[in-house]
Amino acid sequence: MTKVLFILSAVVILVASFFAYQNGREFAAVRTSIAGINANIVNEKKTEKTVVGQVNQLVADITRVQGELDVEGEKLKAQKNKLAQAESEYTRVEGELNGKVKKQQELAKLLADLPKGVKPETIAEDIARMKKEKLEYEAQAEAKKKEVTAEQEKVAGIQKRLDDVVHKIEERRKNFERNSLSSRVVAVNYDWGFVVIDAGKAAGLTQDTKLIVTRGALTVGKVSVMSVENNATMASIVPDAVVTGQIIMPGDRVILENLVQN
Repeated sequence: MTKVLFILSAVVILVASFFAYQNGREFAAVRTSIAGINANIVNEKKTEKTVVGQVNQLVADITRVQGELDVEGEKLKAQKNKLAQAESEYTRVEGELNGKVKKQQELAKLLADLPKGVKPETIAEDIARMKKEKLEYEAQAEAKKKEVTAEQEKVAGIQKRLDDVVHKIEERRKNFERNSLSSRVVAVNYDWGFVVIDAGKAAGLTQDTKLIVTRGALTVGKVSVMSVENNATMASIVPDAVVTGQIIMPGDRVILENLVQN
């Protein structure tokens, strides 16, 4: 029994030794693998650091180049502005030159068209002479203007006198027509004592006009104007002026009591 146990113990020891050897080899392999991985990590970190440095350098280079581009852009903008100013100045100078050339051509034409006897050498004297002649002509024109004004005033005076004569003639004509008034009584109101006459303002009648009523060669009475329309007049009968035994009737003739003196 003891022998069997001894053999079993030996077997167990051998198996344990075998597994211990195997595990030792695997552990060593794992350690070697971890060491390799760590070395790779260190190398990757170094590579990453290098790449980060390169990226930072590229960013710095880009920033510097961008700044240089901005500066060059401003320089280009300034050059464009100078070019635009130069073009504008050129256009202005060209316009002035064209204007002077045109003016020179006009002067040359004027010199060619100068009156006979007028020369460029004596043009100042000629201009002075022409100015003197112009003043003389202006003085003559002013004198003529005054003469014309005086004649116009004479004509205006004559026209005014003519208008006055025409006005007087018109007034006399109206007075004559008024003095020639021959209207008729068209209605009589005996109760209220007034008559209606077929003449009015158009015939020159007013409220101050005094009228006589006649029948043939007989004076029947007098009426006093109360109201005047354009072609009709209402007049009150003057009781004391009616001839005894007579009455005013429609159809009686009405004339002015006092004629207007011309």
